[in-house]
Amino acid sequence: MRLGKVMLIMTMGTAGVDRESEFRLQLQKKVILLAAVGLLAIGLTAPTAQATSITFELDFEFSGGTEPSSATTPWVTGTLDDSFGGANTVRLTMSAVNLTGGTNGESLAFFYLNFDPSLDAADLTIDSVNNADSVPNAVLMQNDSFMANGDGFFDIAFNFPQPPGQGVGRFTGGESVIYDITYTSAIDISSFLFKSEMGGGTGSYFAAAHIQRTGSGNSESGWIGAAVPEPGSATLLGLGITALGLKRRRAGR
Repeated sequence: MRLGKVMLIMTMGTAGVDRESEFRLQLQKKVILLAAVGLLAIGLTAPTAQATSITFELDFEFSGGTEPSSATTPWVTGTLDDSFGGANTVRLTMSAVNLTGGTNGESLAFFYLNFDPSLDAADLTIDSVNNADSVPNAVLMQNDSFMANGDGFFDIAFNFPQPPGQGVGRFTGGESVIYDITYTSAIDISSFLFKSEMGGGTGSYFAAAHIQRTGSGNSESGWIGAAVPEPGSATLLGLGITALGLKRRRAGR
């Protein structure tokens, strides 16, 4: 919902207005004021009818390794869109937008995401929509089971072909893959807006990726992360989330 400016037009009474007219005028003012407050409340709380998307921009190296060579960030993006496949499905597009490509290009080896901690990630189904650029060796789902270099436990892991010996299948610069993520009940993009459970490292992140073949001679690697999601086709007010950016709370950790 686009909330426009609320204009209150209040006509002041004059000395010639009798007491009954003055009373009616004051009542009209109060009604207009209450209506304006109501419109403001609706604008702040009503969910948008527009389908929503959000993008995780992985734009910094957090492990102490070697970051990708391009000065243009983000190096990798993960975009979630809940306008596909019905109420139980969210589409994920992973893109190596600013990694170097080609035979000697950098490789996206792992891509990690989080899922609503009140739900069971093992009940997710993940299906390929387009993985012509790179077919994962495995796609794994389990709550708090995948650690990004000691810097957080994630719930969803894409394991892509890694060098050496698998150059043709590597996920490298300029490539994208698309998957539909489906749950047993209704989910939307807010179901993935959780930071990783702390694992004793430098912080927790919405998404993380391990990039190989960085540095001199393509012999190094590093972990890159996304700490802040970027809203897409809908405003954050329409997402129905009030704790965006808060760490997940888990008993026993």
